[in-house]
Amino acid sequence: MTSGHPPPAAATSPTGSIYDLGYQRYDGPRLGRRGAVTALFAHSLRASFGIGRGGRAKVVPLGLAGLALLPALVAVGLQALLGRAGLAGQGGVSSPIRYDTYYGYVETLVMLFVAAQAPELLGRDQRYHVLSLYFSRALRRADYALAKGAALVTAILIVVLAPQALLFVGLSLSDRDVPAAIARNAAFLPPVIAQALAISLLLGSVSLALAAWTPRRAWATALIIGAFIVPPVIAQVVLRVVPGDLGRVIVLLSPNDVLAGLNALFFDRAPGPGTVAQADLPGPLYLAAATVPIALLLAVLVRRYQRIAA
Repeated sequence: MTSGHPPPAAATSPTGSIYDLGYQRYDGPRLGRRGAVTALFAHSLRASFGIGRGGRAKVVPLGLAGLALLPALVAVGLQALLGRAGLAGQGGVSSPIRYDTYYGYVETLVMLFVAAQAPELLGRDQRYHVLSLYFSRALRRADYALAKGAALVTAILIVVLAPQALLFVGLSLSDRDVPAAIARNAAFLPPVIAQALAISLLLGSVSLALAAWTPRRAWATALIIGAFIVPPVIAQVVLRVVPGDLGRVIVLLSPNDVLAGLNALFFDRAPGPGTVAQADLPGPLYLAAATVPIALLLAVLVRRYQRIAA
């Protein structure tokens, strides 16, 4: 078969031939380390929702994210029905789905999302032995760990904040006095954002620190789910058995209970019935119990990738 291009030139020697295939040097812009980190973050964020992969990879993340929107749709629909009936805000008739109670309705969905996607972000690169390709260029090992962590935290933020945004828009537009409703709902934005950041950072740091140690997705998922399920049970048992402050402080070792305490702190509400209410600890203790583990677990993640065999 012929073409308009001349055949590759060959330089012969007693030991072989070298062919000039016409490769040229890259003369475009080199984005360097910052560009590599940004590209890895964007790719990992897309991968958190299965974007760019087959349909099966999208089922779990997009399905869980969609289910997390359902309580907001119910709350908005209930508000619209009460408004048409003239009962909204009257006689104590209100929806139990509010900004301060919303995470309680989607807590399991968010944890399943984290347990499924953290191993997906970290395990595949270990399983297919491609870390050496990442680390052979401008990207440093700490950059890799922090870019992956930032991508997962951002994905959790999207899953947590999207229903709250839907709730904000729906409750504001379904009210007869829209400007007043916007102003009233805007007062909840700071605690909503603070709580979403706490959820994303704490759950993300726990899951990433565990998923980094094994390329096997099933094992990593089981470890993460165990880290979310077992501590609340232990805290509840210890709180009942051990009297005094020691039994109460054990609550601070449970991520779920720490987030419940932070929810009460940020929204300035009494915690609901359960372990946190029984412990009756000051709100700032929950803030410290979240901040310190987040810093330590992210340090563990970075240290893991500084020592991992590429």
